Amino acid sequence: MGLPVRFFCAPMAELTTPAFRGVVRGFGGDAVLCSEMLSAAAIVARSRHNEPLVEKHDTDEPFVYQIVGTDAAVMAGAARMLQERGCWAVDINMGCSAPDIVKTGAGARLLSDADLARRIVRACRAAVTVRLSVKMRSGWDTAEAARLVEFARMLESEGVDHITLHPRHGRLGFRRRADWGLVAQLKKSLRIPVIGNGDIASPEGALARLAETGCDAVMIGREAVKSPWIFMLCSEAAGGAAREHIIPVRDVFIEVLGRLRDSLPAHLHRSRGHRFAFYYSKNAYFGHELFTRIRKEPEIDGMIARVREYYDARPGESVLVVRPDSTDRAVYGAPLHDGR
Repeated sequence: MGLPVRFFCAPMAELTTPAFRGVVRGFGGDAVLCSEMLSAAAIVARSRHNEPLVEKHDTDEPFVYQIVGTDAAVMAGAARMLQERGCWAVDINMGCSAPDIVKTGAGARLLSDADLARRIVRACRAAVTVRLSVKMRSGWDTAEAARLVEFARMLESEGVDHITLHPRHGRLGFRRRADWGLVAQLKKSLRIPVIGNGDIASPEGALARLAETGCDAVMIGREAVKSPWIFMLCSEAAGGAAREHIIPVRDVFIEVLGRLRDSLPAHLHRSRGHRFAFYYSKNAYFGHELFTRIRKEPEIDGMIARVREYYDARPGESVLVVRPDSTDRAVYGAPLHDGR
């Protein structure tokens, strides 16, 4: 069974909120959207804290819930409960390298325990009828192609419908360049679709990775947070209709923060607002200065005030021009002038 589109937004803890997804959809373009990385144990326990994180809107479709954990029965229970909420797929996280995740044996650490990974996939496959996928690294502490292919074939044999590969091993985090040669090799070795993920920073880069590796789709993470319009640009480029856009970067910043304030309980405002601002502030010429100011604010209204102050002082940075004729990131998303 194929994939509905060739572009996916990565599931990212504290980032792929309903507020952020709504802004991505507002720009248009074809993309599969994902939830935040969700704790399977919290879902099964019906934690009230978790309820805002599993909220889904009609505009999210096609939509993927991603779960993380190590207990096969709990993972299966969470997958079943999320399927009941309605989704295109449930994804099992075998790629997160955050210390608080891997120390429990979850995320990328599962790549070092094939038997446990098999039990989790088998239990989840029996629990749901929607698509089941795995997002994985190329290994836990090494990135040997033969071991990667063997592990992925095991996942395929247990009924996984597609695999997303981030071609760095778990211990690397985001250091070094992603090895997209591993994506190409995995695509040649499996019957199911393979999605490549890692270091995509422009629509031209996304299309180049599709062509170079033969993978079925690409997944974009950190760059999508910085540039929520990137899926619009990817869709235009893929259709041969790329054109120049003027992006209201200041207004998008304020819109996402405002949506976070209005859609999430107050105890989540600081973490989600700061996390989004960390990436999105990179659009500003003095982005580090802007984020430093925002990070001091515990409430969304204070964050919005800092954004307004920054752009009021530098009105030339309020919009970005995105040109389809260059992969140079100094041009892609450059301010009309730097406002200094």
